[in-house]
Amino acid sequence: MDKETAHSSIETEEQHHGNAINHSISRRKLLIKTDAIVLPLIVLTSTLAFLDKNGMAYAAVYGMRKDANLQGQQYSWLGSIFYFGYLTMEFPTIWLLTKVPLGSYIGAILFAWGGCLCCMAACHNFAGLATVRFLLGVFEAGILPALLLVNSLWYTKKEQPLRTALWYNTFAGIFGGILSFAIGKIDGSLSTWKYIFLIYGSVTMAAGIIVFFALPNDPEHAWFFTKEEKYLARMRVIENRASRHEKVCMYAKAYDIQIKARWKSAQIKEAVSDPKYWCVAIFVVAQSITNAGITNFNPLIIAGYGFSQSKTTLMATPQAAVAFVAQVICTAFAYYVPNIRCVLWTLSSLPALAGAVMIHVLNTGSERDASLAGVYLMGFYNVPWVLMLSLQSSNTTGATKKSFVSVSVAVFYAVGNIIGPQFFRTSQAPTYGLGIGAMLCCFAIMTVTGALYGRDQLYGRPQNHPVDFDGGAPVDDTTDFQSERTFRYVY
Repeated sequence: MDKETAHSSIETEEQHHGNAINHSISRRKLLIKTDAIVLPLIVLTSTLAFLDKNGMAYAAVYGMRKDANLQGQQYSWLGSIFYFGYLTMEFPTIWLLTKVPLGSYIGAILFAWGGCLCCMAACHNFAGLATVRFLLGVFEAGILPALLLVNSLWYTKKEQPLRTALWYNTFAGIFGGILSFAIGKIDGSLSTWKYIFLIYGSVTMAAGIIVFFALPNDPEHAWFFTKEEKYLARMRVIENRASRHEKVCMYAKAYDIQIKARWKSAQIKEAVSDPKYWCVAIFVVAQSITNAGITNFNPLIIAGYGFSQSKTTLMATPQAAVAFVAQVICTAFAYYVPNIRCVLWTLSSLPALAGAVMIHVLNTGSERDASLAGVYLMGFYNVPWVLMLSLQSSNTTGATKKSFVSVSVAVFYAVGNIIGPQFFRTSQAPTYGLGIGAMLCCFAIMTVTGALYGRDQLYGRPQNHPVDFDGGAPVDDTTDFQSERTFRYVY
């Protein structure tokens, strides 16, 4: 079936089924079903991904560096090597997501990820740890793009930001600290840090099996929907496409119709000439550097305040709690107040910046409590990231342009996480002056980019500034630049 036929099919089905089904099936009931089954599965997946990435820092607190005889910057390189694997697999992942069943794919990489994590417990030197960390990066590369695709298949654009905040959360940091504290009480024959990897890995493998069988590949194959509900679930998302081309392609995917989107080099040129692209690029690198510091070194920084191993893991949890609460509050504001995401992006970067300043200038001995409060304030670092993801998705159209921008975000994310750990010099432990200074600068950059991303009247008007137009659908596969009469940027 070609595009013209698909266009006609959509219009015919919408006329024939639309009113009857909309009246006979409650869309709210449909959303409740999706939230009850799909959302917990992707929350579980994302939480385990965060938990497992943070596991190495807790293992370091419990003696992994000493047992593995890590020297110099080798621990920092373990943080960077993960993202070399991530970067290597990012492009094949994008291709795989178009070829394999989505739910099964997520379950499979979770299982493989968990198996690799268990293997960390068998490593006794830098070479072994580095090899497994690289493989973990390979498998983790598929998590974020797969979950973003799940978001787009099951939820409308209005529903996506709140759901993204729920699954792209920092709750794992709270749970991880408490779980690591409990693991520290195990009196076994193995070193404590090995139990962290074995337990985290085993739980992840079990979750992979559950997700493999329970998460549908798309609404059309949802085991918990009736035939009519499958149709409505599909159409409510099709109606949400940014352009007619995307709507047709979503329809075609639902019915296994092959429609090939042409690669348009002009859209790439347009993307790199868009100030918003470079604003996002700079932000992503800066935010990823802070992410690398917090993920790999936060417990080690807290240990430097003089806490015991077990208490250090508990003292790391308030930062994650701050991050979780801040993310939920800011996302709720963004959900109910239109065009406020850039404001929240900027404002939420400021507490993290203040926290980094406090750590950098306060004495960890005489002013320990105030300095520790700065560590917790840095928990705001993840809020701007979630807001940026939703803005980037909403403000970019055109198949080639959207793909290029999405891949660019993934590449810049990996680059920032590769660079980040190298600012933390072993010779400066436990205060890590250079590392904290780098994070301070990056928080400042995040604040500025949030302000710069704001409205650019040259390219369009915000969606709450109406403009007269004839209401026709935009031309197939047009970009946001080309559809200035019908496309509205959100901020």
